[in-house]
Amino acid sequence: MGVPSVKTLTRISGTGLAPWEIHRPQKFVRDLVLRGCFTGRVLDAGCGIGDNALFIAKACPQAHVTAVDVSPRCVAFAAAKAGLRRMTADTVTLETASLTEPDPARQAACVSSPAADGTFDVVLDSSTFHCFGNGDRQLYVASLRRLLRPGGMLFVNCMSEEETRPGGPRRVTVAELLSAFNRQSGWEVEVIEDCYIELHPTFWGGRAASRLFTVRRL
Repeated sequence: MGVPSVKTLTRISGTGLAPWEIHRPQKFVRDLVLRGCFTGRVLDAGCGIGDNALFIAKACPQAHVTAVDVSPRCVAFAAAKAGLRRMTADTVTLETASLTEPDPARQAACVSSPAADGTFDVVLDSSTFHCFGNGDRQLYVASLRRLLRPGGMLFVNCMSEEETRPGGPRRVTVAELLSAFNRQSGWEVEVIEDCYIELHPTFWGGRAASRLFTVRRL
């Protein structure tokens, strides 16, 4: 139940066949949309093949969605879906970027320009945080803090230790999440909810136990 290897993620991600590539938005994302959580500039951090980002962009015309992923193949898949739906850059921006890159100047232009610093109103993390080891976690959290404006909201859904079946990504306890997102590092965790991650029905019966954290950038 450790961190997935880069080789494994690279081989599977963006094929449309990975267990987490379900070709629809996650239920928790649909619920957040119904709550009115996505307005202004929205960043989907680790967008995969784009289902969450494209859904938010369609369902929330008051938002502009920027979706990034470290895998060019995932971004290309998402762009193809956007094209089939006739969605333009006015609605959603799709870019390849590593949010664990320590030098902001080497991240994708959409998130590294000075104008982007602190200007995202909302960040979505759908099964991204739990993919990182300790070192990359720190770099990732630092990137999110730079990109999200003070008072902005971060929604993190990651697999919890309640999921005891073998395989899959690293499990994240409440204590681990709070060690990364706390007042000392410029965050306030406001809500913790039991949740689940939807998967392909042939894998773990189609869902895995998770938690949804609502976090405010101080």
